[in-house]
Amino acid sequence: QTYNRRTENTVQVSPGAGMILRRIAHHLQQQQWTAVLIELVILILGVFLGFQVTDWANERANRSAETRHLEEIAEDLRADAEALDVISTSAQMRISGIDYILGETRGVTRPSRVVTPTGNSFDMPAGPPVAPADRATLLGRVNLVRSTAGNRTGFEALLGAGGMQKIRDRQISRQLQVYYAELDELTAIAVILKQIRAEGVAIGHTLGLSAFGEMDPDQLTAIVRGSPAYSAYLRTNREWAAVYLSTVDQQRQRALQLLEDIDA
Repeated sequence: QTYNRRTENTVQVSPGAGMILRRIAHHLQQQQWTAVLIELVILILGVFLGFQVTDWANERANRSAETRHLEEIAEDLRADAEALDVISTSAQMRISGIDYILGETRGVTRPSRVVTPTGNSFDMPAGPPVAPADRATLLGRVNLVRSTAGNRTGFEALLGAGGMQKIRDRQISRQLQVYYAELDELTAIAVILKQIRAEGVAIGHTLGLSAFGEMDPDQLTAIVRGSPAYSAYLRTNREWAAVYLSTVDQQRQRALQLLEDIDA
């Protein structure tokens, strides 16, 4: 162990290096230059190999950590894809339920697409037909808004462990950042939908309609079609459901693409 007065730190010298340094000092005293050269080469080579071994160990640890983080993220993405599939089906059912109540048909008595003031266009599908057995629960069908905040355990663990630089594949790194940013956008749309629902349910209360109660479908359609306010609520709900559905399906595709790239 040597002492550095400038930094007042101790510098550890390995026993092998210390032995070589003592031999070099001895050869210098004896002026054995060939032996000095050989010992210096051995010393330099040993230091170089030591650094190489350390770098290799660090790289191996980093790759192991990267694999672990990607496995955790992939597990979250699989859960997200399943949840988004359920949400997509729910949005389609909401649209078809509203079509049934209003007596409207895609491309005939109502538009097939919704166009926002910014010029964005979203498909407004017909959705699955409302089966006779499900018509008593139409209110629940049109007022249910499913949503997800996503599963972020793996991504947050990655950020906490040092950030995106741990991912060597720049494409996957970029895709992950876009995915979780768009997930926040999806959550924001769900909030808007729930606010619209709250306003619509309040209108429904004045008509004697609950949010999810069962009701004779003929009686329900008669009440709704006689209320311009509730009909307008349902049309607004349907338009936002189309925007939500498109965003959900795009997000699910991002999740599936990320899973494919991670597994590649």
